[in-house]
Amino acid sequence: MESSRIKIDSVNLSSILSNDEFKSIPIKKFHKGNLAYDNKSLVLYVFKSGKAKAIIYENDEEFILYYLIKDNIIIPEESCVIEFLEESEVYLIDAEKFSHFFRNEKFSTAVISSLKQRAVMERRIIKNLVFKSCKNKLASFLLEVAAAQNKNDIENNPCLTLNLSVKELSAFIGSKRQTIFNEFLKKNILEKKDNTHYIIKNLPKLKEWTIVSS
Repeated sequence: MESSRIKIDSVNLSSILSNDEFKSIPIKKFHKGNLAYDNKSLVLYVFKSGKAKAIIYENDEEFILYYLIKDNIIIPEESCVIEFLEESEVYLIDAEKFSHFFRNEKFSTAVISSLKQRAVMERRIIKNLVFKSCKNKLASFLLEVAAAQNKNDIENNPCLTLNLSVKELSAFIGSKRQTIFNEFLKKNILEKKDNTHYIIKNLPKLKEWTIVSS
C-alpha cells in the first residue's frame, strides 16, 4: 500500500540490520493512553507493535498528523506529542549510542527516505491548513487515502476504508465542523457501504472540491 496519513511508510529493521545489531536495540513498552514527548535527545522511535497517533495539541484541541503502527518511525520533538492508542512496544535508537548504525548504507538510506516522505507530508498538511477550506481539506484527505489504499487506481469507483470516528476525522483535517462529512454523502460524492467502507461515486466532483476557489 502507498503511504497516507492513516498508514504511513514503514521501515523493516530486521531486513536491514544484522541479527546482533537488531537484538542490541532496547525496547520500551507503552500502555494505552501513555504520552511520549521530546526529551532533548535525538532518539529514533521505531514501532515494533501497537498503535499511536502523532498529534499537535493546543488549548484543549488536537490535530492528528498521522497514525503510527508496526515499522513506522518518528523522532519525538517539542511541538509533536505521541499518544499511544493501545499496548505498544517501540525500539529506541539513540543516535549517539547507535551512531554506527548510520554507517550502514541501507539503514541510513531507509531512515532518511522515511523522514523525507514525512517532511513532504507535513508540508502538504501545512499548505492545506493555511490555504484551504474545510471542504477542500476533507476532499484532499479522502483522495490521499483512496489513492494509497487503491495503489493510485482511483478512476473506477474505488472503495475507501475509514476506520475513524467523526471526531477523529475532524482532528485529521483541523475542522470543528463535525457535520462536513455528511455533505459528501448528500451530494452523492461518496456512498456509504457500512460503518467503515465507502465508495467514491463522483471522482471529478471530489477532485473539484480539493481546489481552492478564487
